[in-house]
Amino acid sequence: MGVEQKHPLFSTHLPDWVMLRDIYLGERQVKEKGQIYLKPTAGMIEDGMTTALSPGFQAYEAYKSRAILPDILDDAVSAMLGVMHHKPAVIELPAAMEPLREQATLRNESLQMLLRRINEQQLLTGRVGLLSDMTMDPRASRSTVVAAGKTVRVDDLPYIALYETEAIINWDQGSRDGIEVQNLNLVVLDETGFEREKGDSFNWVERQKYRVLILGAVDENEPKGTGTYRVGVFRDDKSLDFSEENLIDPSYRGTKLDEIPFVIINACDVVPDPDKPPLLGLASAIMAIYRGEADYRQALFMQGQDTLVISGGNMADEAIRLGAGATIHLPENGTAEFIGPSSDGIPEQRTSLENDYNRAMQKGGQLMDSVSRERESGDALKIRVAARTATLNQIALTGAYGLQQSLRQIAKWIGANPEEVVVTPNLDFVDDSFTPDDLVKMVTAKNSGAPLSYETIHLWLQNKDVTELDFDEEIAKIEEEEDLVLGSMNSKDLVDDDDQAGGGNREPGDPDEEDDDDNDRGGQE
Repeated sequence: MGVEQKHPLFSTHLPDWVMLRDIYLGERQVKEKGQIYLKPTAGMIEDGMTTALSPGFQAYEAYKSRAILPDILDDAVSAMLGVMHHKPAVIELPAAMEPLREQATLRNESLQMLLRRINEQQLLTGRVGLLSDMTMDPRASRSTVVAAGKTVRVDDLPYIALYETEAIINWDQGSRDGIEVQNLNLVVLDETGFEREKGDSFNWVERQKYRVLILGAVDENEPKGTGTYRVGVFRDDKSLDFSEENLIDPSYRGTKLDEIPFVIINACDVVPDPDKPPLLGLASAIMAIYRGEADYRQALFMQGQDTLVISGGNMADEAIRLGAGATIHLPENGTAEFIGPSSDGIPEQRTSLENDYNRAMQKGGQLMDSVSRERESGDALKIRVAARTATLNQIALTGAYGLQQSLRQIAKWIGANPEEVVVTPNLDFVDDSFTPDDLVKMVTAKNSGAPLSYETIHLWLQNKDVTELDFDEEIAKIEEEEDLVLGSMNSKDLVDDDDQAGGGNREPGDPDEEDDDDNDRGGQE
């Protein structure tokens, strides 16, 4: 019984996930897959595709090299992530879990960074997994942080590991009376990768490695809260056959779990069964462009590769040189001319490609930009963006809920209150940022008779993140500043009055003062 067995739904969805991942990685990755994404022409097949030296294979390699894979998927994912995270999510944690805020993973990622990675995988393949785990290696260290006035080792807390959808190869969500329930009893994670070979520090070998998560008995579906969570790692340099002897019961200070601390996050829900990737239609459009680009550029290439035709003589034994300075000797009445393929279809190919690009750009949400070219009003901008962000809204909510569930599992594990864990994603996808001119226009409208109160204007400024103070606090702050300014002005007036009444700050011996004294003495005499 090998642990590398796959769930039937995994095999069904894998081709879509692989295509999306390859396109996201870029043109080199797609072209390395060769005929999987770009089939050779009939002529290439007829010329032979058996070896790298065969004419057909060489023609195919040239055909493939001229094709272009646009970066529309990468641009679309980056743009959507930018929209989703232009404001940070609000994450509330119990005091005991505060160290995880800045160091939630073994890669020292913060929870904000982790949420961004979750959303990236949701957009790309529509599926991602989070495992709450304990560091078993005593040499591992994620440093220390200060939380609630105490220095806490992050190593003392569970961490979160993110698994891409291709790594979640098998699962069982349990069933009751023939109906599936959302209670994971089995998860198998593929951790295959390269490791440095023992005994040869400079040689890397690929090792098959699988992590098996089980709740209770292996061959039973335990009801939630009744089994004990166990985990084991199986490697090809030892054995990939399942054995309960390899399982351990992870515990935090003696506390074990009665559920598998693994959360599967899809694009729109957190159930184990996969969803359709949200950008699958875009990926298919990009592959159509890739194949169309190959044909279009092949046609352009062939237009510049005319064939020399000689009539009226047998020149089979003569080497023919072409180009400037070359001479062709023809028999009497012989002719030579170049002929080439017709270019009639090239404009149609170009138009077809332009249409494919336009459709792909629309599918990628390129019109979802939150900054208008013509300075749209805030309401018009929000209406336009709202029509295109229903999917983003659901992805953001689902990703945040999945992260919240994973953090609540950790809270339960360490004895903290799970209800104190709340993850609220940013759902404001419109970047209608504040400008001083907007405020001037609003105050001018009020002064012109518009039914606006100062409290309403202040609330608008709050929503634009201009101030964090409420209206009463703002008024008190203004009055405090006015008192300071008024006090400063009164102090200056007093100084000016003293100058006028007593001569200001003149020092004894000033000419004016001496003249006054002389006048006084003269009067007495």
